[in-house]
Amino acid sequence: MAVRCIVVAAIICILNCVIQFTDCYRILCICPRASISHQVVFRSFTLALNERGHEITFVTSDPMNDPTLTNYTEIDIGFLYGSNSVTVLDVKDWFGSFDKLSAMANLQTVQILQHPELRKIYSAGSNETFDMVLLEMLYWPAFFALGKRFDAPIIGLSPLGLTMNVQYALGNPIMTSHPSNWELYSKSSPLTFWQRLENFVSFWRFLRYYKSHHVMEQAAIARKYFGEDIPDLDELEKNVSLVFANQQTPISFPRPDVRKIVDIAGFHVSRETQPLPEGLKNILDGATQGFVYMSLGSNMKSSMLPIATRNELMAAFSKLPYKVLWKFENDALPDKPENVHVMKWIPQQAVLAHPNLKVFVYQGGLQSTEETVSHGVPIVGIPTWGDQRMQIDKMVSLGVGKKLELGTMNRKEIEEAIRTVASSKSYKDEMVKLSTLLKENSQHLLENAIWWTEHVLRHKGASHLHSVTADDPWYRRQDMDIIVFISVGTTVVLIVFCYVSYKLLIAVVSTCESQSLEKKKKWN
Repeated sequence: MAVRCIVVAAIICILNCVIQFTDCYRILCICPRASISHQVVFRSFTLALNERGHEITFVTSDPMNDPTLTNYTEIDIGFLYGSNSVTVLDVKDWFGSFDKLSAMANLQTVQILQHPELRKIYSAGSNETFDMVLLEMLYWPAFFALGKRFDAPIIGLSPLGLTMNVQYALGNPIMTSHPSNWELYSKSSPLTFWQRLENFVSFWRFLRYYKSHHVMEQAAIARKYFGEDIPDLDELEKNVSLVFANQQTPISFPRPDVRKIVDIAGFHVSRETQPLPEGLKNILDGATQGFVYMSLGSNMKSSMLPIATRNELMAAFSKLPYKVLWKFENDALPDKPENVHVMKWIPQQAVLAHPNLKVFVYQGGLQSTEETVSHGVPIVGIPTWGDQRMQIDKMVSLGVGKKLELGTMNRKEIEEAIRTVASSKSYKDEMVKLSTLLKENSQHLLENAIWWTEHVLRHKGASHLHSVTADDPWYRRQDMDIIVFISVGTTVVLIVFCYVSYKLLIAVVSTCESQSLEKKKKWN
């Protein structure tokens, strides 16, 4: 009996090991954007997958270099920070600046593919295999060839709301004046007819340039490194299995999405408050009247601000009854007011959790927005580029903050905005309500993302989620050909009607004139 029990236990143990082995997959993750705000989102996700037993190879610009991790390999592409040649101050019009962004994306694509560690993995003679490719899905379609190289499904990752070129590729409804389209959203709603027409023309001009120039250049890069027989990049892109988009309804503008778009959010937000450094803790604890925290994020730095703008900020800060903690990246800030404390690096989430914080002055980055909402801190937003204007406009519409314009704000406007948000209870109350709503909404998003990832792994793709709209030509996407047919048909009918009416009118007038002449002749 004892022997039988031992045998049964051994069999169960072996089966358990086999099941665990078959449930573990090798995943390659590539995130080309050199931005810590992007990387922390994907890092949290890859770490969660690793905890599930999956083997991860992560191509990242911000490696953790944690020796305690197992089955977790990082390929460092941090050198890309040196080739971020397009700064946020250069990008006033997203589509108008895309030629610069395209050139930078092409250069960085080549630099990544030339990395010896990555090249060793994907080269033709390599025996490396992967069960899935996770790819940051913005402007690097050349990397879709990796899915073909490893015969593996691809899941796209977006650290923010989807770009319009990605939406088009997936078959999403194209609504050029919807406020969720941050590339075009630069005006207050509701838009006029002419503003909507401008958006419509701008998007289709961009899409034509993107398809005929950028994708072609990316395809040439892909052929160089993966061979001439790679499939069309458009086909690879539209057939991705899923796309995880970092967006959630309470702090975004809801829009209809195809089924393969899955919302993720808040992956990087700490569940526990981390302790503050002793010196910083003393400053904030001593701010009995409260303090204001200002940071423009990791891409836009306060040290990049024009001197005139910097002076307006300092003049406004000097008049506040609060201390000001300012993330300022230079060694010194000349003429700094006494109530202002500057630091090159600040543990942001720990600061946002401090009870003395009154207002967060920030640039509107999505990750910072998630953090400030999570901690219930009202905001004053100063958008600089990308999706930040859209994000801040959403916050303002929810009654949790105010917006300033970077290029035109003055000391009076800055002071008034901060004082209003700090002193009015309504901003804090609305932010606390939003924080509760956001936490309920994001509670299971990470688990949901892991489930969908493993679903795609188990089925080697997710073709059942593919939208047939993605296969339609552009003019059939929203029945443009039918609209043109009806418009032209209606115009032709109206022209014919007007012509016939005109002829009938002439005939009637002519008949009346003839009858009038005949009557005159009779009378004469």
